[in-house]
Formats: sequence, C-alpha cells, structure tokens
Amino acid sequence: MRQKHFYLLCVLPLVLLLLPIGAAGQTREVTVYFWEFNRDEPGDDMIPFKRVVDARAPLRPTIEALIAGPTDAEDTDKYASVAYGAMKLSDVRIKGSTARIDFVREIREDFNPGDLETLRFEAAVIRTAKQFPNIKKVIVCVNGINEFGIGMVEGRPKPCPAKW
Repeated sequence: MRQKHFYLLCVLPLVLLLLPIGAAGQTREVTVYFWEFNRDEPGDDMIPFKRVVDARAPLRPTIEALIAGPTDAEDTDKYASVAYGAMKLSDVRIKGSTARIDFVREIREDFNPGDLETLRFEAAVIRTAKQFPNIKKVIVCVNGINEFGIGMVEGRPKPCPAKW
C-alpha cells in the first residue's frame, strides 16, 4: 500500500510535469504566401512557401512566418512579404471558428501602402489562417482599424469590431 502511495504522490506528478517537455518537440508543416513581384508574365500572384511551426498552437507562428517574408535561401529578388509599413503582429485570438489577427504599424506621412498592397496583405493573412480546419472566418485588423475593403470604399477608417 505504501508503494502505491509513493507512486501516486511522487512518480505520477513527475511524469505529468515532464509530459509538456516531450510535446514541445512536435511540429507541423504549414503554408505561408509571399508576393511574386518579379514575374516573367503580366500580373502578380501569391506563391505558397512551406514553414515548420509548433504543432500545439500553430496559428501565431504561422502568421509570424508570413510577415517575416522569404528566407535568404529563397529568391528574395522575386518574392517578398506582403507585410507593409514595418508591420508587427500584436495579437492572435480564436473564438469558435473565427480568428482575429491584430497587427500594429507605424503611420507615417511619407508612406501610404495603397489599395493593392493592403488588400494583398489581407488576402494573404486570410488564406494563411484558413489552412487550419478549425478556422472558417478571419478578422484582420491593423492598429484597430480595417485598412482593407469597406474602409477604403467608405473613404474613412472602419474600426474593427469590439465584439466578434
């Protein structure tokens, strides 16, 4: 009986404590999309690139890889990150099947990303996030504002939803 208590009180907690360490080595391959800006043919396109991230919570490191852009080994004379204006990832949250991904960037008088650059960024973030089967809808915010689509159509900033 004492040996049973010893295992329950000493060995089992140690095993449970060490379990997360073993799980930390689990990774998975994901896809991020970079802009192909030096094309041989007209137009532009988003090209998929593979990255390896932590399998336990893959969305945040996948989005970080997206804004980091191509590696030196990839053709940086042909492909580029879709992030603009010194974009930084601020927050990633998931509620049900909706992901909200918040970014921050410096607003400067001498830099305007333009319509296509912002829409290209939003499309790449949404496409990248929706590769995960639990994500059906993606809300993308920059400095708490929807810099894409309807915000541009209305000609004024469109705040991201407080409740989603």
